[in-house]
Amino acid sequence: MGSLSVLLGLKFSERKSSAFPYGLYKLENLAALISAFFIFLAAYEIARKALLESASITASRVPWAILGLGLMALGTWLFSRWEVRLARLTGSPSLAADAEHMKSEFLTMGVILTGLLGGMLGINWADRVAALFVSLIIVRIGWHIFLDSLKVLLDAGLEPEVLTRIGDLIRSFPEVVKIKRLTGRRSGRFRFVEAEIILDVTSLEEAHEIVTMIEEEIYDHFPDIDRVIIHFEPPEVKEYLLAVPVDKNRNLFPHFGCAPAFVLLRIDCRGPQPKVKEEREIPNPFAQGKRRRGIQVAEWLHQKGVQAVLLPQEEIEEKGFFYALTSLGIKVYLRPHTSLAEIKKNPPCPSLSK
Repeated sequence: MGSLSVLLGLKFSERKSSAFPYGLYKLENLAALISAFFIFLAAYEIARKALLESASITASRVPWAILGLGLMALGTWLFSRWEVRLARLTGSPSLAADAEHMKSEFLTMGVILTGLLGGMLGINWADRVAALFVSLIIVRIGWHIFLDSLKVLLDAGLEPEVLTRIGDLIRSFPEVVKIKRLTGRRSGRFRFVEAEIILDVTSLEEAHEIVTMIEEEIYDHFPDIDRVIIHFEPPEVKEYLLAVPVDKNRNLFPHFGCAPAFVLLRIDCRGPQPKVKEEREIPNPFAQGKRRRGIQVAEWLHQKGVQAVLLPQEEIEEKGFFYALTSLGIKVYLRPHTSLAEIKKNPPCPSLSK
């Protein structure tokens, strides 16, 4: 019955449907749990016969009986070892449990062999001592299988060493600032991993690209992981320098490269409401240039320590300076129909803005 439950678990565990979108992987753990009960039953029967039955084990042809039983034990042991190797290769908990179940049958045959040898040598109590000793070993085997299967069925977390390896792999990406949360669970032979990380990137597209690369690395290093879900957030910004293009009257100027000047605002993002700590205006040395003004201004602002630029536009028509800004790690805010006074009253913060 134990092997039958394993066979059914293997057959149906990988099926998915609309009702079970994560698959029926836990059927393997359920099959392992059933195997544990059969192991407990085997231990009980061995102990019961050793303690309650008074008849000693005898055989009219002891040498032939020992030979036959030895061959059966050898076959059982070889099959058990084959299942162990297959379980390690596939990560199947039900195969591992059935291998332990076969080991209990092998140990049972060892008890019978001990009894036969003891009867041949006139030691009639040898089989009882061996039976009690073996029953304790079998109970220990069954308990480990039972406990491991129960943990998976109750969604216990992944092994700490596995999470440590996954965490080290995620931290190997320089864009990852911090891992806020890393959890996982087992289901049958497969694992599911979920992580929350903080990424220091300049755009949403870059964040998606980095997350995809991290997921692929995890899948490559851990083939038994069925699904990886990674949530990412921008790093928390305490304060930063914002540049706003203005004309001579300090009205917002719509053209980035040829803006007469820039107002630099140092913004404190700590607390519930961001506030301006420092304000200064600097003239644009490239305003009268004819070529590559946007790119030159972007590089110049980056040298000034600017981390974000606010433009009074609904969309960016000229892409050259935008690519230059993002490549330098400068965030771009688009705020049409606003004024410098409104920006100073309610300044944007990278950790608060979408």
